[in-house]
Amino acid sequence: MRDNIARPEEILEELVDKTVAQIERQAPVAFDGAFAELTRYHRFLLALSASRTLDGKAFNFAELAGMAWSPPHKKWISQYRRLFERAANRLVDDDHFIRSLAYTSMRLLPGREDPELSPNVVNAILDLGPILVSRLEAWVTKRTVVQTHEGQSAEPRLALAGSDSKAFANLLPEIVGAWESLLHQVGPMYRWQHGDDQAEEDRWAAYGRSWEFLRQHLTNTAYCLALAVWNEDKIGASAFREALVRWPQAINHRLDDRARFRHRRLVFPRHLNLDWPDATAAVAPLGFEHMPKPTPDQLFATVVRGAKEDVLILTAALLQSWTLNSKQASDIGARTAQALLEHSLDEPDVLHRRSEGVSFRSLFLDLIRFELSGERFQDGSYAAQLDQLVAALDNMTERRVVPGRVYTPSTLHGREGLLLSELSFLLKYVPDQGDDGVTFRIRALAREEAILPEGDYSLRKILDWLRQLETTLAAPLPESFLAIQSKDEKNIGSSVKQLNEVIKAAIDAIEDERRGRLAARAPDPGKLERIRASIEHALLTGSPQVPFFADVQVGREAAGDPAEWQDIVFNNITKASLLEPPMENSASNFEEFLTTVSQERAGTYAWHAFTKRPRTKVDIGARAEEELFWRELVPLVPQVGPDPVLVVSRNAEGRALRRFLYSPAADLPNLRIEQRPRDQRQASYIATVEGVDVFGADLEPRVAWLFSARKLNAVRYGETDTPGCFVELAFEQGEDMRGAVRVRIRQALDWSDDPVFELHAPDPEDQDEWLSLS
Repeated sequence: MRDNIARPEEILEELVDKTVAQIERQAPVAFDGAFAELTRYHRFLLALSASRTLDGKAFNFAELAGMAWSPPHKKWISQYRRLFERAANRLVDDDHFIRSLAYTSMRLLPGREDPELSPNVVNAILDLGPILVSRLEAWVTKRTVVQTHEGQSAEPRLALAGSDSKAFANLLPEIVGAWESLLHQVGPMYRWQHGDDQAEEDRWAAYGRSWEFLRQHLTNTAYCLALAVWNEDKIGASAFREALVRWPQAINHRLDDRARFRHRRLVFPRHLNLDWPDATAAVAPLGFEHMPKPTPDQLFATVVRGAKEDVLILTAALLQSWTLNSKQASDIGARTAQALLEHSLDEPDVLHRRSEGVSFRSLFLDLIRFELSGERFQDGSYAAQLDQLVAALDNMTERRVVPGRVYTPSTLHGREGLLLSELSFLLKYVPDQGDDGVTFRIRALAREEAILPEGDYSLRKILDWLRQLETTLAAPLPESFLAIQSKDEKNIGSSVKQLNEVIKAAIDAIEDERRGRLAARAPDPGKLERIRASIEHALLTGSPQVPFFADVQVGREAAGDPAEWQDIVFNNITKASLLEPPMENSASNFEEFLTTVSQERAGTYAWHAFTKRPRTKVDIGARAEEELFWRELVPLVPQVGPDPVLVVSRNAEGRALRRFLYSPAADLPNLRIEQRPRDQRQASYIATVEGVDVFGADLEPRVAWLFSARKLNAVRYGETDTPGCFVELAFEQGEDMRGAVRVRIRQALDWSDDPVFELHAPDPEDQDEWLSLS
């Protein structure tokens, strides 16, 4: 019985079929009724599934996905694709259908009295805009023809036929208008209220909840523009370029721009995640002295305006890259990119006045802002969202592939691939003389390390970007790049030289400020103590790293132990790496490296002490790779004690013994040659011959040492001059902000009384004489 109950997606599909049928019949009145029924049911499903998490955030049960199905709300959204396609195909016959469908998202979004929808569901509803535009661009692509002017050669330009072009041009303002009108919904949906009708904390929280809606609307506007440009659609590109430049016109009356910040580019969407008191405290250093603190409306306006400029510049850079990489037949990408940077409007109005030209200083600082936007590889960060935007826009250019094959992606995964576009923008607008105040502003920014999102790390990211520009300018520029730049009246050679000077001055300004701070700061005592404690813990509790010896005990110095001072020195350590936070990009395992190497050096000192102990010299009549050597060794092995070890020259006998491991059985001497399992081998282990573990070391040829792996009983450490401490650590600064980290320990060694034999084999020339005497 249950199997006969229709599922929601089946009901929606039936309602879509019903609506499509009215389009095919060209029955606008019946279509309006069927479409209204479809959206009412869809909206009912979303409201029915709406709920809240335990902490009060909006949640929707339609988001839940299992192993074998996608989230239901995405299935419901996918039903509209064929509806948009059918309406687009009827665009010239009757545009009523596509005009009505342009308001689909508006019909599905909740009103003031409806339950709040979760961000994922709202984003999917807003994605209906790009889906509709993609269907329209498919319609345009099917109806384009090659345009050839009389008396001229053919040009790779695409244009619609006359009637199609007129119908499409008449339709686009309605499409763009319907898309922009969605912003009117933001206030009612997220309970925005005016002025004193809402406490500042509540108003700021309402703005924070609405940000995901605005971000998705903004990025989808950019996506629609990219769709039009990629399809060589001049009409659509012009319409959506204006939509992006004017964004968010529908809520301009709520964006109070009266707040003034010294560093407005350091205000990011992440501030919306803070409570209002924390947000005002975070942005206070960015404002001017003696100015009142910003209101929630003013701070939110700064966030929104900044994000809009970020998306606009990234979109322009991506479109420019399509032309630079010859991905399109025409230069529509480069032309649209320039129009975006200039905030060009086909119909300017008083609300969108355009200053004369593009400010090089503003453009340069806007590009630097990307380096301050956060950690790119952190999920959910603003920087990661900007990378996702670039990846989503460029993904539409991916070439066709055969399913199941492995390909190298041909599209971008983040903004690092836009460096050449950024460089072309800077070359276009760099002044002929001077730097338009860039160096002054960058020095001011570098001087105030405390206001930067990630302190000195932010400056290091800026330096990395500047040096990438410098390196790219030093290399030969691509032909496509030079072709674009040649369309400007400026001389490319002088522009490159001038931009190089600006970049070098910016790098010097940042480095000067950083060097001054580095010179004034001392290594962080807490970091030095943490490293010292880590080394001490490893030495007192870890396994001693003494080569060739086994089961060595570790402990504290006992009464009467002759502990000796030992120094472990790490040279060429930068002072910047010992600050907290560090002022250089140190290896993530820097402290672990110092600890591990200290432990190894302490073990090496024990080995050096062993090399100075007395040994009994024994002459052997053969070399270690010969069977006779091992026969003469038989009476000596029991004398050294358990677990006998033979250390030979790694470059002479060691190399010869290794050949036994890979030689045919017929070529091997009559000896028992084995190898221990990998997890039981120490460094420089070669093989086990006749029960003796053989290792290689820096000994002279024809010399070997025979001893027991149990010769060293224990390694003990004594207290230093500081009671209770067994390790001392200090940084000794030298020149150029570098120096040595000196680790000092007091080490005592407990040896057994077992003998150590030093074996000497004869020279090959003397071996025959030796054998005859034997």
